[in-house]
Amino acid sequence: MKPRILLYLSLGIALLAPACGGKGGAETAGKNIGTATTYNLVTYKDGERRVPKAWVASDLKGATLRSSVFDGSVTVVNIWASWCAPCRVEQPELQKVSADYASKGVRFLGVDIRDTLAAARAHVEEFGVTYPSVSDPYSVIASKYRVRLVPTTLVLDRRGRVAYQITSVTHEADLVRILDKELAT
Repeated sequence: MKPRILLYLSLGIALLAPACGGKGGAETAGKNIGTATTYNLVTYKDGERRVPKAWVASDLKGATLRSSVFDGSVTVVNIWASWCAPCRVEQPELQKVSADYASKGVRFLGVDIRDTLAAARAHVEEFGVTYPSVSDPYSVIASKYRVRLVPTTLVLDRRGRVAYQITSVTHEADLVRILDKELAT
């Protein structure tokens, strides 16, 4: 391979490693940004939790959706994109947990970033996603949650504060454990 191609590949791997399961950003978690409990999960203690900035957007059906609609509920926010292979892997598990926890008052929201509206709608239809998703082609909403990588899943407490952040694929068992813990508080 040409040296320039090797350089680009090396840079790409280094930038993607944290989202693909490497320790990456979790190693800095002890610096007032939460506690890394696994390679891709950060748990924020009560005093470290922050409220993301408010937003207003159109969901994939064209209806206006405001972040305030989730106030008072434990909420799972999944940042995804239709072109993201790990997002496609986790989608069935997220949908299942959404259905299982709806009766417990847990709300779900998808935030589709850097994508076309047509591709986002096709993804939601393909996976039978029943919870709302908003289109965020320029990552404006994702930035309010301080998210840059997909997939990333956040669990917000009833006060709207980020309690947990999972970077990379979210698995059903892990999300269930987190939600049960958060609902018990």
